[in-house]
Amino acid sequence: MQADKFLLDNVVVTKKRWMGLRGEGVPIATVVPGSIASELGVEPGDRLIAVNGQVVRDIIEYRYYTADDFVVLDIQRSEGEQWRLEIEKDYDEDLGLGFDQVVFDGLRVCRNKCLFCFMDQLPPGMRKTLRVKDDDYRLSFLYGNFITLTNLDYRDWERILTLRLSPLYVSVHATDPGVRERLLGNEEARNIIADLERLKQHGLQAHTQIVLCPGINDKQVLANTVQTLAGFWPTVLSIGIVPVGLTNYREGLAPLQPVTRQQARELIEVVQAWQSYYRHRTGIGLVYLADEFFIRAHHEFPTGEYYDDYPQLENGIGLARQFLDRLDELEKELPASVRQPRALTVICGESAREVLELAAHRFNLIKGVSIEVLAVKNRFFGEQVTVTGLLTGRDIEQALGKEYRGRTVLIPSVVLREADDRFLDDMTVGELRRTTEADVVVVEPTVDGLFDFIVNIPGLAR
Repeated sequence: MQADKFLLDNVVVTKKRWMGLRGEGVPIATVVPGSIASELGVEPGDRLIAVNGQVVRDIIEYRYYTADDFVVLDIQRSEGEQWRLEIEKDYDEDLGLGFDQVVFDGLRVCRNKCLFCFMDQLPPGMRKTLRVKDDDYRLSFLYGNFITLTNLDYRDWERILTLRLSPLYVSVHATDPGVRERLLGNEEARNIIADLERLKQHGLQAHTQIVLCPGINDKQVLANTVQTLAGFWPTVLSIGIVPVGLTNYREGLAPLQPVTRQQARELIEVVQAWQSYYRHRTGIGLVYLADEFFIRAHHEFPTGEYYDDYPQLENGIGLARQFLDRLDELEKELPASVRQPRALTVICGESAREVLELAAHRFNLIKGVSIEVLAVKNRFFGEQVTVTGLLTGRDIEQALGKEYRGRTVLIPSVVLREADDRFLDDMTVGELRRTTEADVVVVEPTVDGLFDFIVNIPGLAR
């Protein structure tokens, strides 16, 4: 066995040709220039076979094992040669390897048959990737994906507890065992209290979610659920309540009712009372309603204090308030005029109309700027689906027609697949430009995204 030992910027490395562990390993996508891995000759296309003799299952394990001050990497080069790298470095110093995925051993999929599952309500012919139901605790820890804890075995729990994966994001829906089993369609759902107790005993925390289904987990069931979850504070860091989402494609599925305007109004009052109680008891509101409830109730959005530190922003809880507050901050930076008049159309879903019209009103105070908000009805999924992120290219195309030929049309990036230019129905931005003959521009779905586009208009006088 040939071995070379050398020093790289205070990093001691022993490099050996190795005929040990074999396997598919994890493809290395990137190597940071000047990093330890780069100096050792590791290249994109090589494969990571093991770290410290362990086959790593995800990016969490990779970071955990490579954080130590002595790390052993088994690398298989793209041409087939295998190397063992024994590295003495500073604790937590990054090796410089990057991967295309964060889960190496396959995504953990959902075992539940939820009454309200949005994936089951997709129209026929949608891409298979859109129907993948993940319920992976690693994505919950890394990205805030909500999971149900119903597919964990003892090895999963051991990893969660050993690696201190906290906070997790947990879909509870109901703490009553029978109601939760009915909602999730899985007997394992009855164990939610025991699961929360386990997190509590080990000092781990969770943000929780309730998808409100009128007639099933509302009213007294909801009150009991909130009270039970609040009893776990500070293990339970937040309780988010979102309305059930229903499409036109529910044939053969359990009948469910949408949240009505009156129900939304009543719930707003109830949650305000709960917030007042828990704020006095814990220092935070603890229970938070999704923006959709305020939109359905035609109720003004709460102030920023309602949301504390916005613990469930990605769940649509507080987005409108954050948008409006940022709009207030940017107003003093608005220019007085533009030299060349410019007309813009901003695309959104029905639920975002109100806040975007407020933004348009303020931006229209700039002399020469004319912004129109076009709220697009969702005919693809059904008009009960009002969020912007679920708009399709065909629905936007139909709303634009040829009336916007030559006009600048801004569409938010949330309607497109990540790192792609395709809508949910596989139409591309280029196709939308061709069929409508509009100047379609993708912008970030924030006040800053809109502001940056406006202030970068050619001919702007600041």
